[in-house]
Amino acid sequence: MNGKKVALIGCGVAFLVFVLSVVAVVVLFMHMSKEVEGAGLSVESPLDVAVGETFVLTVVVENQRAGEALEVGDIDISEEYLGGFSVLSVEPKPKEEQHVPIDNSQSYTFGIEVPSGETREFKFKLRAEREGVFRGDVDLCEGMRFKTVVAQTAVKGKGGGAGE
Repeated sequence: MNGKKVALIGCGVAFLVFVLSVVAVVVLFMHMSKEVEGAGLSVESPLDVAVGETFVLTVVVENQRAGEALEVGDIDISEEYLGGFSVLSVEPKPKEEQHVPIDNSQSYTFGIEVPSGETREFKFKLRAEREGVFRGDVDLCEGMRFKTVVAQTAVKGKGGGAGE
């Protein structure tokens, strides 16, 4: 074989490897971007509170799968939402918590299975620290997949919350 044929075959193989790599990345991204299937997700919290007031943000996870457990790996709460609050406690207690800079969230690792047809609540006791309207994503993560809902709470000046 002459040098031109070898170079041509080498370029063809390199191009084929490149195309296959791109396809693999696209397939992986499509798989990862799928929503957690068979999971109901909602958040419960007061619409407004006063500065200094404590309240509970409840993340409700419902396993809607038939005969298959749902693994609650992590619950991630956007820093945009948490920016107005201090997290005082979390129930059940997470195995780990960390800031995730890639999506600017606080991640709470649980590793808890929710049996088929059952519901589990994750309670975040928060204290309102400053005035404003705080809104952000709350993600339920199972492996590489996630499902998102939005939490929003308005914080008024002292004495200006609900029930005042």
